[in-house]
Amino acid sequence: MQGIVLKSQIPLRADKSHRSEMVSQILFGETYTILDKMDDWLLIKTNYDNYIGWIDNISYEELNSEQKTFIIRNKYIKALDRNNLEIIIPAGSAITEPNSDNFFVINNNIYKISDYCELIKKTSIAESAKYFLNSPYFWGGRTFMGFDCSGFAQIIYKINNINIPRDASEQIKHGNAIPIIQEAHEGDLVFFGNEESINHVGILLSSEKVIHCSGEVKIDYIDNTGIFNGKKYTHFLRGIKSY
Repeated sequence: MQGIVLKSQIPLRADKSHRSEMVSQILFGETYTILDKMDDWLLIKTNYDNYIGWIDNISYEELNSEQKTFIIRNKYIKALDRNNLEIIIPAGSAITEPNSDNFFVINNNIYKISDYCELIKKTSIAESAKYFLNSPYFWGGRTFMGFDCSGFAQIIYKINNINIPRDASEQIKHGNAIPIIQEAHEGDLVFFGNEESINHVGILLSSEKVIHCSGEVKIDYIDNTGIFNGKKYTHFLRGIKSY
């Protein structure tokens, strides 16, 4: 059975409890496959990135009308549903092509776009990332209202039509390895951690600067040792990947 998100986002949890860790978010228009049902919770796998977790059954909307969608590349848009209630639809969400009156239909639900935030100009991955400067850090987050480091990287790549995994530990397993920053390109992913694990990811702006979500989306200096702020290294470089 397939489901679709018709809210701004819904939390994806590690276990079937509202107290459980939120491991990710599923955005408006994204779909998922139900794997199991237990009590008032559904174990699901997202169709975009094959991420598995639990959602509250209250959030479930049956996918009953598959339509061609495109990815929102505005920082967000606002839309009114058929009851004239407003919803914020963040970048990375999926909607159908609006008509000349700004109405769109998804899963047999009618929405009217009421407001647009700035369009993220598709110049480069790095330039796209800068539109989200100062967005706060939020564990499991995938929207401008709060990102974690890998959610930020995934959404920036998504709005540039590149599909990458959800977590940094999986993202590093894909793409082409680059040995040193001086051979990398703007928009490549840089990974950080220790010898045992990868725990952070950022987007390279140049051989000297990286944009990443740590406390907030911000720009820091980087070299082949890692990210540094003043004289202190905050993250140690473990890999560079080009997609």
